[in-house]
Amino acid sequence: MKTRRDFLQSPPWRALIDTIPVLQRFCAGDPSGHGMSALLRSARGYVDAAIAQAERGGPFVWYNLGFNPELVYALGDVCPLTIEGLGVMNNLLGGIDHTLGMIDTAQGRGVPADCCSADKLAIGAIHQGCYPPPACTIGINTPCDAQVLATQAMAELTGAPFFVIDVPYYRDDSTIRHVAAQLADACRFLEKHTGRRLDWDRLRHVCELSNQTTETIWDWLEWRKSVPLAQSSKLVAFTLVIQVLFAGSQDGLDLAKALLREARERTQRQERFFEERARAIWYQDPIWTDMQIYDWLERDLGLTVPVDVFGFYAQVGLIDTRTPESMLYGLARKLVDCHPMGRQFRSDFDVYLRDFLHMHEAWRADCGIFAGHIACKHAWGGIGLFKEACRRADIPLLVFEFDMFDPRVTPYDDIYFEVARFIDEVVVPRRRRKGAA
Repeated sequence: MKTRRDFLQSPPWRALIDTIPVLQRFCAGDPSGHGMSALLRSARGYVDAAIAQAERGGPFVWYNLGFNPELVYALGDVCPLTIEGLGVMNNLLGGIDHTLGMIDTAQGRGVPADCCSADKLAIGAIHQGCYPPPACTIGINTPCDAQVLATQAMAELTGAPFFVIDVPYYRDDSTIRHVAAQLADACRFLEKHTGRRLDWDRLRHVCELSNQTTETIWDWLEWRKSVPLAQSSKLVAFTLVIQVLFAGSQDGLDLAKALLREARERTQRQERFFEERARAIWYQDPIWTDMQIYDWLERDLGLTVPVDVFGFYAQVGLIDTRTPESMLYGLARKLVDCHPMGRQFRSDFDVYLRDFLHMHEAWRADCGIFAGHIACKHAWGGIGLFKEACRRADIPLLVFEFDMFDPRVTPYDDIYFEVARFIDEVVVPRRRRKGAA
């Protein structure tokens, strides 16, 4: 492990430090682009906070992307750090070359090529010394079985105290209570190893911010039901970013409010940047190797994505802030039943299918697109059931294989070809026939 300050000089951090201000100036040219501008503000704020935390010697808590950081924020002077975060931010904002370097580093250290690239981002970043040493780490076995690899590597490579949260496959109240009991133990673990006290009044405030963020996301997704869609398709997956890195913080609430404001204003002004010819539920992973592909989908194909599996946030309730026990129960329910992917990718395939069918109807989609990450064994294992559900519901479905962080797996041209053929030859003609009838 490197020293606290060494990580600041790593190329992935330098790319973010240098690039985010440039992107902010560029996005300032669109006064209505509140969502992307807020994402950049939040990202810059997080980078600045991580640097300041390292410089003053404050504690960091590492965790994987199935966890929400409310408990960490409730500790006060502690910085949450999701181990996939640096790679994801570089994919979205900094430079994909750094992401590919993390992937190659992980594979060079023995991680199989067919493992999830999100795990390889985390493991590669740790091997490269891109993160400040943690006071302790938390691993959770969601959103998928592949995440267990990242949590094991995190524990072994850091040697820091490690706390495991097990989310059972069962879908009942006993599962939520089981996770809540583990969160109670996690509170004591975090206090012991960070040297900070978890203040219940502070946690109440954090949970109130988390609830406001959740309600804002729900309102935002309602505006994205409007036909035609007035806000960019590429923004919807930011729900996952909010929950993994900013849930329970003012930055998370501000980002959610900005996304809502943009969707509301553009819809009320009836802005039209392109002709919407078809709407798709993008069901698996977004293409985060280059978000500009969504601009191409909209501009050249007239295809919009009003919601996807990263963006959907189930309305199962808010956190009850009356007692410590009720707050832990609410946080556990978020992890079990609300967290994007964590909700759909564990246990049986029923919720996965029901959520897709709900999204298709509620957001008035014309088709589904299964962009299958090559490492998502849980999803590919149920692809036959998914196809059959779409056949019975009379929903056109496109299935293709790719890697959401590594464009070398499926070239852009191949994705363009598959999606364009599906929309032009299947979805749009079908929509015209239905309209004529």
